[in-house]
Amino acid sequence: MTTRRPLVIISGAFSELPQGDSVAGVSTSLVSNPSGLYLDGADLGIDGSAIASGNAAIALGVAALASGNAALVVGGDALASGNAALVDSSSALASGNAALSDLGSKVSKAGDVVSGTLVVESQSYGTITTFVGSGVINLDFSAANNHEVTLEGNSTLGAPVSPSGGQSGAVVIRQDGTGSRTLSYSGGWSFAGGTAPTLTTTASGVDLLIYYVGSPTEITASTILDVQGA
Repeated sequence: MTTRRPLVIISGAFSELPQGDSVAGVSTSLVSNPSGLYLDGADLGIDGSAIASGNAAIALGVAALASGNAALVVGGDALASGNAALVDSSSALASGNAALSDLGSKVSKAGDVVSGTLVVESQSYGTITTFVGSGVINLDFSAANNHEVTLEGNSTLGAPVSPSGGQSGAVVIRQDGTGSRTLSYSGGWSFAGGTAPTLTTTASGVDLLIYYVGSPTEITASTILDVQGA
């Protein structure tokens, strides 16, 4: 096998190390204007060295990767782009000059309170719960704001489950295919003039009850009767 001598970079080109010379004898800095390769110590190697481009330095994984004036550090520290820093999930995620901390300090999917003004620039909606049957109907206000009831017999709309002051929504009330089902009210439902509405009783008739919870025991409601398509 032919014996080959180590390769070195001379004036931007690879060349074999002259016979009799050693790696330690090579210059510790090889520069090609405007940027170049800088070495730590006297040896040509990969570990412990750095590559520079313009004003940015790219070091090995244990150090830092940079682009422009921004530094990208390994995952345990920070990743940066421009003036923004992206830190691992235990700290903060940033884009531009805005920072988003991990969910431990932000709004979760359930139960948190948003302080200040909340602006929704797109569609916002909630789920609709459904009930089919008769008897005493206790709508679960903790599960949804909007509900749909299909009456299969005379019924009573009783006190809802876990209403909250300031809550509002609607209840669609449908007659089944037979019709003639009546609905009375108890448990805090109130109407204008103290008189509950008389629902549409035709088969498959539809009424809409709109409500506002003033307190858990005071639910003010109004109805749009005999809702039909145009």
